[in-house]
Amino acid sequence: QQATLAQVLSSIVLIDLGESSSSFVSARQATIRMHPPLDRPHPECVEEIDDLYHCHATTSKLKFWGCNNVKFALDQCLKKEKQNLLVELNKDAAEKRAAEEDAYQKALGKEMSFEDYLKKDKDFNKAMEDRRRMEESKQKK
Repeated sequence: QQATLAQVLSSIVLIDLGESSSSFVSARQATIRMHPPLDRPHPECVEEIDDLYHCHATTSKLKFWGCNNVKFALDQCLKKEKQNLLVELNKDAAEKRAAEEDAYQKALGKEMSFEDYLKKDKDFNKAMEDRRRMEESKQKK
């Protein structure tokens, strides 16, 4: 029985993603994790992109994993860049959400949110307290 190249590649479990020593995945899973298009500007990762282009130009195509270390460095850089972008975009998310909630409540003609209503609802609070006591008594048994 001869295994096809795809079967052999999908059974290999030694591709390190560079995140931690325990982050190994099969080759099939690793092929899913591609970097975004590099023709768009990535100001924080210019050096890594240039390194990857250089590696692809100078490494034989017969070496399946010839540029993996360079690609993993690029993936880590792009991940950091995305995290920084998300932090920048979401820095005032709580304020925006509060403003949207206020506008929504005003549009409905209500002066308090549903959460505020529940906090003041005696029946709901009693039911939640009873539920908490039942769960505590179950945990003690």
